[in-house]
Amino acid sequence: MLGIRNVPDRNRSRFEIIAEILKRLREPASKANIMSHCNMSSAQSGQYLDFMESVDLVHTDAITGRVTYAKTEAGRGYLEVYNKMALLLDPCISVPMMIQH
Repeated sequence: MLGIRNVPDRNRSRFEIIAEILKRLREPASKANIMSHCNMSSAQSGQYLDFMESVDLVHTDAITGRVTYAKTEAGRGYLEVYNKMALLLDPCISVPMMIQH
């Protein structure tokens, strides 16, 4: 196979970054938390979160006085499809390595 997971210095695809952000959102999180967890700059995370909100993968909540992000039902669906694609492309991926939703 391609050995995608074994290449340490490659750039992440847009689909991988979105999946990584959604994985982080098992519970609502702040932009700073997402930036740190996903190893992104403020500008990059802002662009992704804005895009993901515009296509209904995440929604914001400001009830606590600070903005947090949570995944939507569409975001959970994205992770399901992403996991299926990952298994098709690389059957060596074990279920625990897959991104949980």
